[in-house]
Amino acid sequence: MKCEKHKRSKSKKRKQHKQHKKSKRENNNMSKTGTAYIDHITDDGIAVMVIDYFPVNALSAGLTNGVKTVIRQLEGRDPGIDQKVTGLVVTGAGNRAFCAGADIMAFNTNRGKPVSIDRPTTGPFGMGLEDNQIGGVNIPVVAAINGFALGGGLELALTCHYRVATANSNVGLPEVNIGLLPGGQGTQRLPRIIGSEQALEAILSGDQIPAPKALELGIINEMVPSKAELIDAAIAMARKNRGKAAQPSIAKMPPPAPCDFDSFRKRMASKRKGQPAAEAIIKCVEAACKGPWDYGRKQEGVLFGPLAGSPEGRAMLHMFSAERAGKKVSDLPKGVKGKKIKTVGVVGAGLMGGGIAMCCANVGMKVTILDIDQKNLDRGMALIDANYARSRSMSAEQKAAARANFTPTTNYDDLAHCDMIVEAVFESLDIKQKIFEQLDGVCKPDAFLCTNTSALDIDAIAGVCKPERRPLVMGTHFFSPANVMKLLENVRGKETSDYTIATMMQWGTEIGKWCILAGNCQGFVGNRMVAFYSGAARGAIAQGALPEEVDYAATEFGMKMGPMAMADLVGLDLGIQAWKKAGTYNPEKVPQHGLIEMGRLGQKSNAGWFDYEDNRNGTPSKVVNDMLRKIYPLKGSPPSQQEITLSLYMPMINEGFKILEEGMAQKPSDIDVCYVYGYNFPKVRGGPMFYADTVGLPTVKKTLETLGIKPAKLLEDCIAADMSLTQYWGKHGGKQWAAAKGQTHPTRARKAKM
Repeated sequence: MKCEKHKRSKSKKRKQHKQHKKSKRENNNMSKTGTAYIDHITDDGIAVMVIDYFPVNALSAGLTNGVKTVIRQLEGRDPGIDQKVTGLVVTGAGNRAFCAGADIMAFNTNRGKPVSIDRPTTGPFGMGLEDNQIGGVNIPVVAAINGFALGGGLELALTCHYRVATANSNVGLPEVNIGLLPGGQGTQRLPRIIGSEQALEAILSGDQIPAPKALELGIINEMVPSKAELIDAAIAMARKNRGKAAQPSIAKMPPPAPCDFDSFRKRMASKRKGQPAAEAIIKCVEAACKGPWDYGRKQEGVLFGPLAGSPEGRAMLHMFSAERAGKKVSDLPKGVKGKKIKTVGVVGAGLMGGGIAMCCANVGMKVTILDIDQKNLDRGMALIDANYARSRSMSAEQKAAARANFTPTTNYDDLAHCDMIVEAVFESLDIKQKIFEQLDGVCKPDAFLCTNTSALDIDAIAGVCKPERRPLVMGTHFFSPANVMKLLENVRGKETSDYTIATMMQWGTEIGKWCILAGNCQGFVGNRMVAFYSGAARGAIAQGALPEEVDYAATEFGMKMGPMAMADLVGLDLGIQAWKKAGTYNPEKVPQHGLIEMGRLGQKSNAGWFDYEDNRNGTPSKVVNDMLRKIYPLKGSPPSQQEITLSLYMPMINEGFKILEEGMAQKPSDIDVCYVYGYNFPKVRGGPMFYADTVGLPTVKKTLETLGIKPAKLLEDCIAADMSLTQYWGKHGGKQWAAAKGQTHPTRARKAKM
């Protein structure tokens, strides 16, 4: 009898297991749109549900419907499950993510038209996890987090009663970075478990939170070393909390205590100027503190919609796509893969060289940093140590590990083992050529040689190397300080190989940069355009605008600093030296000439376009303004703020069109990435080329003609086709870039309007 009962039990389990496997196979066939399935149920009734949408389990309709199906199965409406379920574990398929949130890239595929983002209106994506009643009993639901749980992914985890994560996991609500607020009640749940102040810090930063910090804050309940222990730990937590009053769902917790919301508003006024999402998030957390639950949830829903369709939201969503598209090279042959860089040499221990070396050392690369002068080398290493000492983003252990990756030297022979070398010395063609001759003789045959230059001819530098080395030479234009600025402008020469391009784009991403690939011309993309920005500022002054009016227009537009204040910071004398070197200096058209004659060199002399006190905050100068009124007497009314704004940005945008015409940039969005991360162009404007579409290309053309500037042919073509640049490039673009590959590009010393 006992034996027969045992046989029936085993047969029942086999049948159930077969049903699970069949269900799993069927659901996996739906994985193109995402799904969820029951992986297994323990003997004592703990079900393990897997959400599955390759590669990072992004939220989708298929995944959401899959979770709903599993819930119905567990409620006893599926004939294949006749075992009493006493707990539920939710985890993600694969090794990369629990759930990386919504598929944001899918929101920005409509070629510049307004983006529509569907937002669920009931519950956490309508999945029904947190109030799950199985057999009339509220069972414990545990999120088992491995890898990323971001945005909607973290909101999904917060619908569970408990959360267990691996030590290498990261959680966060990054929606503010794309102009949105967390739309799945993240602004309501997170404050209830970690407090309103900590929640606002996390949501407004948009940063990813490592698992140890998440444990400290209380976002997760337990941390395990690796994925091998994750499911067992989650099952144990579900088992521990069943059959008794489990922790209530976050939605049923009392409202959090309010914090100093006004202080957050003051901080965001400067940190996230022009970003309405920041204020909307603060309002949502305020609503969470007022309670009840439905009040805050409804407030979140009301505020979400306008953000998704706002100009700022569309611009930041564009940048999200542009950042990731920049590292992709359109004309690389399939199958070309870059080399994994493990050892890096840096020539030059100055500010740039030290910053580049830190970028590499911070991610575990071994760095040999060289300077032929021991004093300069010592000074450079001291600066590196000081930078690490000031860093707040790294732990003491991380700083020590990064510092241990450095080997300083004054001997070129010590670079012989390096996979790649980055030269970062003075912006002198002669000096760089001499260094490359020496490196070519010392380095191993397959080593990549890169030059950090802002404008010099890559082909001229590569030309001093042996022919077999030239395909391994490339420009790597970092922005100062290199260990802080996020942009890397890689520059291909006429002989740069696809293999080299693939390697450098891969390497740039690995060291934490947003990468774009540019063609070899004077100033490449960034510096070629910026000359027209500063030239336009002087043009606005010639039309009767005062320095403070120009800078006010720029900062109101969203720039962190106006062009006149920036000129003072750099030094007016250095600007003139650059013009003289380029052969474009005309004292009669440059009012700086008069300022320098008066000893007004900028901040370093406490006087330039503005007057400076010890705090370095510039104030309008009566002396300068009187001088300008004599040089440029008003002919009618001075230009309005809007006129100044358009005159500042339209010339540089026009040059952007020419860069695309000539095949010096792959796509318009690369120019946007370059300016947002290299020149602090406001992210809420989406970069200069996106902004051109925003104001309308006919307006761009009209402004250029008013300024006496001939519109670029590509701009004219877009207008003739009645298309935005985004639309036109999507249909006709890319040919220019392909056609320019391998060509020799003469120096384009275009003269910006004085």
